Amino acid sequence: MNKHTYTLGTRRGGSNSTSPFFVAYPRLGSFISKWVFAFPVIFMGLFFALPLALTFVWSVFERTMFWMKPAFTLFAYENFFTSARVDNFLASMGHSSISVLIAFIIGFPIAVFVRRRVPQVAQHRVILLFILPFAVSEIIRIFALRPFLQRNGLVNDVLLKIGVINEPITAILFTPTGVIIGEVMSFLPFIVFSGFLAMEAVPKYVFEICEDLGAGPIHVFIDVIMPLAAPGIFAGSLFIFVNGLGVALLPNILGGPGAVNAGLIATQAISALDFPLAMAVSAIMMATLLGLLYIGHRLFNLTRILTPLS
Repeated sequence: MNKHTYTLGTRRGGSNSTSPFFVAYPRLGSFISKWVFAFPVIFMGLFFALPLALTFVWSVFERTMFWMKPAFTLFAYENFFTSARVDNFLASMGHSSISVLIAFIIGFPIAVFVRRRVPQVAQHRVILLFILPFAVSEIIRIFALRPFLQRNGLVNDVLLKIGVINEPITAILFTPTGVIIGEVMSFLPFIVFSGFLAMEAVPKYVFEICEDLGAGPIHVFIDVIMPLAAPGIFAGSLFIFVNGLGVALLPNILGGPGAVNAGLIATQAISALDFPLAMAVSAIMMATLLGLLYIGHRLFNLTRILTPLS
């Protein structure tokens, strides 16, 4: 290679220069540089923001025999709030809240342990292990829990052998308990990821100072780790909460007749060709999510999860 050949876009001495491509095709280069950053914004607007806005619009349309027609009616919302659907929605919110609590108790200590005890060179590799379950289809992962939770499953067999119970527990599979277990097992990595991301913004010297001052593990966890990692904890909890509300597979496979969440309500409405009702349920879910995001940002300033602690 000629010794006078330099890296594209770099002059001798390291200063930036115009790429030969843009010199040869100035108009095309100007077009690319103008739209390369605008394209993601346009894409998100067309395929994310616009469908969300249309969901609210379609929720006030009037139902027809096979579709819906433009109108302004709140019948879909009235149908939701004056039926057992609202009770099922509130019950699923309660189940999702329990799942969030259990996932936090299990998952966040894992994130703290990886950040504090695992060598830094291996931390990301360990966290990536939690992505492996997502390589398997969600329906397979959820369905695989049934042999463990059923009356003659592994859980009951182990509890019987160690003498914890005298007869198999029947209130696990096809109950809200089974749905909660499924939510925890399916969405646990979210709180591990977000918790680890929040902990990465905390320098290790903070923990060294705590040890030098003689602070115990419980005080360090409550007074130092929790406040600093609060944005990450909230983000992971919100992921679990919203997925618990919206994934219809969980109550279908692990829940009984009374296990219904918002996703299943919307699915049933679509099956009944009641599209405005399905849109209304989706709009209520989005309003719930936006409300929680607003509260979380006001309380914890969620932008701190990406800001290193100086």
